[in-house]
Amino acid sequence: MTTPHDQPNPYHQANHAHGPAVAPGSLRCPECGEPAQPVPPRRWPLDGFASRPATSHHDGTPLCPVPGPNGSRPAAPIGVPVPARLTMWQAVRQSWLIHPDWTVADHLVWLDNEAYDTGTLTGDPAEVVGRWLAEHRRTAPVSRPADETRVFMVAGGDRVAVFDSADEAGVMAVTMTGANLEPVTLCLTEAQWAQAHAVLRSDFPYFTVTDARTGRAAGAS
Repeated sequence: MTTPHDQPNPYHQANHAHGPAVAPGSLRCPECGEPAQPVPPRRWPLDGFASRPATSHHDGTPLCPVPGPNGSRPAAPIGVPVPARLTMWQAVRQSWLIHPDWTVADHLVWLDNEAYDTGTLTGDPAEVVGRWLAEHRRTAPVSRPADETRVFMVAGGDRVAVFDSADEAGVMAVTMTGANLEPVTLCLTEAQWAQAHAVLRSDFPYFTVTDARTGRAAGAS
């Protein structure tokens, strides 16, 4: 079984340097200059009074406070943000499509590795994720015939490409790595790719999806 440990996270890019040049996909706090991430703070003392900010320092604390008309609030990050982060529900759905054999515990480990705070869920996280998985299986069952054609997917930044072979996918992964996109390469069944492609089209229409398999129409979708 494929395990969720040590999965690369495209949301953890950062740039410590001050100045006008800010690398794509990097955010920083304008007050202290430390890297920021598009993840709400792990702890928010104003729960019940003000909504959690959308970004935080990499240690999970709110960005430095700045004064405003209604009191101090965490600063707005500067830099070029990465594509919109999946909600926890969407992340579990996407992971299940790619790894249908993962257990609830596997999903919880992956969520923790990706800096999702399962403590914000209402109820026991294992029970909540278990209900989500049951709903995903009920509404979008995925069959995996042993002889089904495999699809090799490479995803980095806002680009996704699929190939017939692992070698072709490897070449694309090297290219993406050279562009600082921190690619992830996965082997999927045709059914899994169809489900993942549907999610990409519905939830991330701004992603560039290229199908480079033999006999497929060239270009992006």
